[in-house]
Amino acid sequence: AAAFVGASVLVTFVVQHTAEAKNPVIGTVTYLRGEVFRSAPGSSNWRPLKAEMKLREGDRLQTKKSARVEATLNDGSVVRLGQNTQLSLKKVVTNDKGQRKSVKAKLFFGKIWAGVKKAVGAETEFTVTTDHAVAGVRGTRFETTASKTGSSVKVYSGAVLVSNKPIYAVKGHTKEKRVQVAGPQLVSKKKWKELVAGAMQVVKVSSSGAMQPPSSFVMADAASNDWESWNAERDAKAGIHE
Repeated sequence: AAAFVGASVLVTFVVQHTAEAKNPVIGTVTYLRGEVFRSAPGSSNWRPLKAEMKLREGDRLQTKKSARVEATLNDGSVVRLGQNTQLSLKKVVTNDKGQRKSVKAKLFFGKIWAGVKKAVGAETEFTVTTDHAVAGVRGTRFETTASKTGSSVKVYSGAVLVSNKPIYAVKGHTKEKRVQVAGPQLVSKKKWKELVAGAMQVVKVSSSGAMQPPSSFVMADAASNDWESWNAERDAKAGIHE
């Protein structure tokens, strides 16, 4: 019995080590409060996240109640998760100078704030996908939320292209029958919509795929929305602005 347990531990270690070797380091944990966990690429085990821990492409992060975490990517852009949130840093592509060219993240539930730092001389793109919407940006500050009832995208500076394509791009999807998106597909734009939201505008997408036109909102004060004011303060310190 003892030999069997030892072999099992060895196999687990080798698999995780091999998976991490194939997934480059993409950033570092620069702020952590409360209970936050990380599932490494190739692993289904959740382990406590620690400050200054390196993050790899494919990592999945999860925060518990009252928790927050900030990850600073190699190019200086930041991703922050609010409480009760789960996010996967699915793909990060860089050029030969180490500058970020493309980031693709999947928000399963909860809230994410993205401060995208513009890279000089490099075309950059940052995309957050939920079950209901895709938010694609180039150099901006925005927040995406996801729940069972739908998703929303708030733009604080710059512009964001919001689409309900995750739902309507897949044949066989209905409101009652959800179909998982396997990957990029060519579809008719008649089946889905794209809207551009500018600074201080919000777009909401329901769980059925219905999109509301962009509407204006105002920045809340710290007393009523500590999340917004905290992110604005962190962005200023990181040099991320309009």
